[in-house]
Amino acid sequence: MFGIGEDNLEMLLKGFDEGSMVLILGHPGAGKTTFAAKILYRNCRSGGVKCVYVSLAEDRDKFLRYMGRFGIDLDTLERKGIFEFIHMPTFAGKDLVESVTSVLSAKIVSEGFRVAVVDSVTPLLNALTTDEARSYLHATLYNLVRSSQGLLILVADLPYGKETVDLRGLEFIADAVFVFKTRVERGLITRFMEVRKFRGRRIPIVEIPFTIAEDEGVKIILPPPLEEIPVLTEKPAMKSPCSELLWGPMPRGTYIGVVGKDAPVFYTTFKVLLDLALKSNAYLALLSFRMPSSEMKRLVHHIAQSLGQDIKSVEELIKFEQGVNPSIYSCYEVMGILRQVIDRDPDILLLHGTEMLYLYHPSRYIDRGLRDLALYARRKGTSIVEFVSGLFSKKQLARYSMIHLINLDEHSKVVHTVYRHVPIIVNGKIVGAEPRRIYEEELLKCIKQM
Repeated sequence: MFGIGEDNLEMLLKGFDEGSMVLILGHPGAGKTTFAAKILYRNCRSGGVKCVYVSLAEDRDKFLRYMGRFGIDLDTLERKGIFEFIHMPTFAGKDLVESVTSVLSAKIVSEGFRVAVVDSVTPLLNALTTDEARSYLHATLYNLVRSSQGLLILVADLPYGKETVDLRGLEFIADAVFVFKTRVERGLITRFMEVRKFRGRRIPIVEIPFTIAEDEGVKIILPPPLEEIPVLTEKPAMKSPCSELLWGPMPRGTYIGVVGKDAPVFYTTFKVLLDLALKSNAYLALLSFRMPSSEMKRLVHHIAQSLGQDIKSVEELIKFEQGVNPSIYSCYEVMGILRQVIDRDPDILLLHGTEMLYLYHPSRYIDRGLRDLALYARRKGTSIVEFVSGLFSKKQLARYSMIHLINLDEHSKVVHTVYRHVPIIVNGKIVGAEPRRIYEEELLKCIKQM
């Protein structure tokens, strides 16, 4: 069995059988070359098999440099002697077909290479008639990979705006077909991977959004299966006196929606959160859709000083901080960024200013995406605290395990009301069946006593 190279896709499709031919078809810039290289890299590095990349376009230095930006370190594997890059000169017509075939036969049969990529196979197909191409694909390439029990990956080009192209029957011979597509909506790019065919596997999701992430390459955005989501329990839990007063037990994987309807949401609650991180020795990731990271950092310093904490000790707990302008990313790209942050394994992710997402993207996509993010974070053991101003709807409840509303009462006093969307069982007792109601003065008094 050969690996697919992308963890979420691996869980969905379980890998390639030995002796498989894989077709990766895609628009220019859609990610097909990166995906092919990632499959090769995973098998070469983790499986220890010899791999060869035959390119009819890019030269070695350019290819290795670009792939290195996505964490695909082929240069190291090349020095170990288990990876080889071959740049084919551009021959005319059938001379090109014969040249590529000769190289593949030598590498696979004579030298024992198990994984081979040809990028792109389009010039080969264009040099043959339909009957010649089908005979060549089946009698030559498919038999070559079947007899060697290896993996052959063929990359083909799809013109912009097209969903299909004449591949001379290659899509019928291939064991798996992936189609990489780009769409431009409201001036923003969205990338999709269509699993058009995967022999011997059930395909529950056909079209899957993905991003191309720095240091990672192709990263698909799949909803996590519910059966893989752990139950919220008290252990391991994070706690501090003020967080206990405000939220009660906070198991890892909790998602708290801090909603300010007619009162500011940030400062006092952030103090409680920062104190919780300090007392639990919990790593924080800070991501704002409203302010730059430099402004977030200044605020953290100010809160640390107000708590009487050393700024350096607080900074050591902050694993990541970033400001993201949602107007320059598609909704799926935003969700991809958030998953990349969670993959850094923070104990708590603070999301600030999520109301800005609704300003630029349809609410149904935001609510669905954050619901899937909640499951993704819970599976990883990361708690999320979301600060959102002026927005609260029933659809938000789908992602929150706890709702923290901040309002003004009839006397204009700030009051915090905390509900558990789903009560949890702690030490045999139900927690969260009744809401908590705490005035700002009580919370500030607790903070002063810290």
